[in-house]
Amino acid sequence: MEQAIKYVQEELGIKIDISPVDNKLIHGLPVYLANLYSLYTGRINECSVLFAHFLPETIIAPSNYSKHEKILKQVWQMPIIFVLDQVQSYNRRRLSSLGINLIVPGVLIYLPELFIVLSKDNKHNNSTTVKSLSPTAQTVLLYYLYGKENDFSYAQIQNTLKMPYQTVCRAMEMLVRLNLCQTIGSRNKCVHFESNKRELLNQALSLLKSPVNKVIYTEKVPGNAYKTGLSALTEYSMINPDEYEHVAISNETLKEMGAFSQEDKYLPIHIEVWNYNPALFANDGVVDKISLYLSMKNRQDERIKYELNQMIQQLW
Repeated sequence: MEQAIKYVQEELGIKIDISPVDNKLIHGLPVYLANLYSLYTGRINECSVLFAHFLPETIIAPSNYSKHEKILKQVWQMPIIFVLDQVQSYNRRRLSSLGINLIVPGVLIYLPELFIVLSKDNKHNNSTTVKSLSPTAQTVLLYYLYGKENDFSYAQIQNTLKMPYQTVCRAMEMLVRLNLCQTIGSRNKCVHFESNKRELLNQALSLLKSPVNKVIYTEKVPGNAYKTGLSALTEYSMINPDEYEHVAISNETLKEMGAFSQEDKYLPIHIEVWNYNPALFANDGVVDKISLYLSMKNRQDERIKYELNQMIQQLW
């Protein structure tokens, strides 16, 4: 665990203090979970987190990580970061596709809930090997697409999007490597986008991912929630809503919520928990059009597909 903390501190330039979890809380977990992990609480960029360090002899299937995360979150109500001393590359990719927060010392820092993504492989990969943008890089790209300028300083992005400076740097490295923008300067770095917005969106569209990390169900709309899904598409088109209310929230809002259902899809409120804060680009309580498109583009309903495409075409 010390090696993992040292790796994160060196790569991100931040200080992290951790404390072992009280045995009383560990004993309250299912026995198999208590035997799988060493647990520590800590803070990264003012966000409280729980580190779950796999024991060296432990081998479990990637499909189980989400289940363990769900159980641990029910107890601690904070982001869960799994720490593995080593992991096969194909399992690493599988974990990333599941949106699992993961640290592999010397290899990978993948913390989508905290807008932090760093892989040693990134320094050597050709841009054609990148299949999708990280949540932070996608957020920066949206910042440009909805803005009125072509040039931004790193400090401006940091302050507006409330990201650590090192996280902004990692996001920009990915965007530059994919030829989506250029950086200018060395001491006071700036980013420059040359393509017009429509061209850039078309160029990046295959790299953009749905912001939805998971969906939960409740009977009451939480605070700081924004219309999404059909509830939002109704605002942007002539399509009719369904019988459920669809809203999007950030991970921070999720932590503030009380009890909720993970399974009962018949509850009236369907809540999407996003990988980035929907408030960043929302308008009048409705999520932004590009993120809405990304969250719904795989729907099979032809009417929905048509309205989504019309919505995107009318952006500029």
